[in-house]
Amino acid sequence: MLETLRQKPFMLYTLLVVYVLLWAVYLYAVPNFESPDEVQHVGMAHYIAETGRLPVQETGEETIYMQQGSQPPLYYLIAAALISPIDRDDFETAVMRNPHANIGNPSLAGNKNYVLHDQIYPSRLEGTSLAVIVMRIIGLLCGMVTVAAVFVSARLIAPERRSVARFAAALVVFNPQFLFITASANNDNLIMALSSLTLWQALLTLRDGFYRWRSVKIAVLVALATVTKLSGLVLVPLVALVALWVARRDRDWRGLVGLAALMAGAWALLAGWWYARNLSLYGELFGNQRMLDVFGRREFESIGVWLRQMASEFEGLRWSFWGVFGWFNISAPAAFYVFTDVLALVGVVGLLVYLWSQRHDRARLVKVGFLLLALAAGVGALLTWTAQTSASQGRLLFPFMVSVAVLLALGLMRLRVPAIPVSLALAGFAVWMPVNVIMPQYQPPPRAATVSNNAAMVGARFGDIVEMTAYTLPLERYEPGDRVPLTVYWRPLRATEVDYSVSLHLILPDGEIAGRVDTYPGGGRLRTSTWEAGLPYVDEYRIPLRTDLDARAPLRLLVTWWQYPDGQPLPIVGPENNTWPNLLVNAGAVFGPVAEPNLPGMTDTIPVEFGGLFRLLGYTMDDNNLSLLWETLDTPLETYAVFAQVIDVNTAQLLGQGDSRPDIPTRYYRAGERFITRHAIIYSHSQPGEYPLQVGWYSLERPLRLSTPYPDRAYPLLFVDLPESAPTE
Repeated sequence: MLETLRQKPFMLYTLLVVYVLLWAVYLYAVPNFESPDEVQHVGMAHYIAETGRLPVQETGEETIYMQQGSQPPLYYLIAAALISPIDRDDFETAVMRNPHANIGNPSLAGNKNYVLHDQIYPSRLEGTSLAVIVMRIIGLLCGMVTVAAVFVSARLIAPERRSVARFAAALVVFNPQFLFITASANNDNLIMALSSLTLWQALLTLRDGFYRWRSVKIAVLVALATVTKLSGLVLVPLVALVALWVARRDRDWRGLVGLAALMAGAWALLAGWWYARNLSLYGELFGNQRMLDVFGRREFESIGVWLRQMASEFEGLRWSFWGVFGWFNISAPAAFYVFTDVLALVGVVGLLVYLWSQRHDRARLVKVGFLLLALAAGVGALLTWTAQTSASQGRLLFPFMVSVAVLLALGLMRLRVPAIPVSLALAGFAVWMPVNVIMPQYQPPPRAATVSNNAAMVGARFGDIVEMTAYTLPLERYEPGDRVPLTVYWRPLRATEVDYSVSLHLILPDGEIAGRVDTYPGGGRLRTSTWEAGLPYVDEYRIPLRTDLDARAPLRLLVTWWQYPDGQPLPIVGPENNTWPNLLVNAGAVFGPVAEPNLPGMTDTIPVEFGGLFRLLGYTMDDNNLSLLWETLDTPLETYAVFAQVIDVNTAQLLGQGDSRPDIPTRYYRAGERFITRHAIIYSHSQPGEYPLQVGWYSLERPLRLSTPYPDRAYPLLFVDLPESAPTE
């Protein structure tokens, strides 16, 4: 690398400067502890700095560092040394968990924050926040090393085409996931840098043969990698294969023995102590079984089940190599993944073409083959680990970034894909992501001086803590799996030291929960202990309906406030100081996949239509209980009800009536759907005789009956005999 840097590669320096600038943007955009396992990584360094020793992992023990306590410790030892002078008395409060956090699911809205923040932007330059920034700077340095290693490795593969090196380095610098991870406190950054340097040195060895100083560097790098992360062990067989190939090619067996001896000595000196510690404490060399005991295992019944699971996780693995943020819960726009998928697919095809075109250049094929072998080893190690626990994240392939970037650049350029437009497009995404994808997920809800004109006013107070001033909730028809949009205006009544939770439940008429959100206000971004009394906050939600709903029913929204995890709901007082048992508002209707209703023993009728909206299909009559089966002909734009009347046609006197409406308001039905209305006929007069029972539709929003070709827009359904003792009101 020094030899290459002496040549003053202007583009590498330019890319490194651009990388630092972009890294700074991501450093600002990603709040403390809002990247995968950052709490545990910082917690591990904090523990070492506080105690001066490595932790001993105990199954079932809850610790701040969790499974990271089983990781090889080099990264944490370096980080602990750097943060130890910083006063971290606020550590416990800085890492307070958001109990409603949504982890690992980008499709769920809100609660992206893993921890509770008093201040998100900008991060404080003191206490634990400063310690996090210091550990993130380690990621910056490691990222710069990785970019440089990719650049010089590409130069080794294609020295005659310097554009390959520039393109490969640009693919790394403008990878949003690379920027996100290197702007986080994570041991992946150190193993990435060490692995990248090792692969570069191995490529030099393939080109030039054994050199003592290079063998020393390889031995030290591999030893340090194996005491940084267990994936560093993959480098051992890779380097061994390179050494065997070079020794056979150059007949330099002394160089092979020298490298082997140096690697064994460096490993024993720099890394062996940690593996010996594992044997002593846990009875295993690597400590990964104890890590699985702490983190959790997953079992597969068969290889077929495992393959299906891996296939289902491939999308997340693929996407998270390029850009899935937060705790694997913030995804990029779909267009970005289409772009990266096409880029990768074209790169693979181009690489195959490149390999064929270079089939006579044995030296180059060996170097490219080594990169392919390294990538395959990395993928194999990831699959092996994923088979034991949940770990399908693209960042775990970053230690083999040299292979990925160089091979991808070779393939794309072989098919004459223009490097500059692709790099600029990827750079555009990289610049756009932190401002438009990441930061909005953590910003607390805005204050509102006024309430929207289309909001429904409520004025309900929950205890003396908060008032629900108003809300907007579209009364729409929803399907299972849909998200019901809700905007609530909260007005804090007073300051409180307690963090209260709000529950927003969509319920069916029988009380079954159809969808729910349990959260701190602001989708987890606003703690009641930090808000100020006065103007309302605008709080937006998208409440997911269960995908397994098999009901057709109206929805209502139930709003409660309570103290997590088992506090009693706060009492509700209405605007007139009257106590409410609960706060329920209409929320539309859900139409699940249920069978169309029918009436057993139904008497068919001639097809009778009402206003071109409804058709009567039949009825049943049991004593004074009438049931009518209807079919919708078109989508009603209003809410209608059915009248059922017993009329004395001679005097036009109304003798009995049983108006009713469908269980679901008519505005939610679509053409072809059927429903039943049920009517209990109550008589106001007892006049013996036979009278017609007629039915029809009328609007609940205006004085209107739906037209039908019968007098008075009422269809004479049947005749009823009234005895002298007909039931009356």
